[in-house]
Amino acid sequence: REEGSVRNFIPLAVGAVLDIIDWLAVGFIPILGDIIDIAGSVYFYKVLGPLGAAGLIEIIPGLDILPTFTLLGAAAVFKKRGRS
Repeated sequence: REEGSVRNFIPLAVGAVLDIIDWLAVGFIPILGDIIDIAGSVYFYKVLGPLGAAGLIEIIPGLDILPTFTLLGAAAVFKKRGRS
């Protein structure tokens, strides 16, 4: 088993969960949705660096339907695989 192989997919899972939460419920409660979006952006900034700030697009009304955090999670997986 490759060391850390499951850990490499954690950002993808985090991104998918954040997007699902945003789509299902939190997106309808503006303040809570914004807090979740900012927390997700901070997480992906720590994982990806400046590219992670792209998660702030989730704060813009109407654009929060995009799977931004899932895409950032996929980018993190590819970045980690490139280093291995």
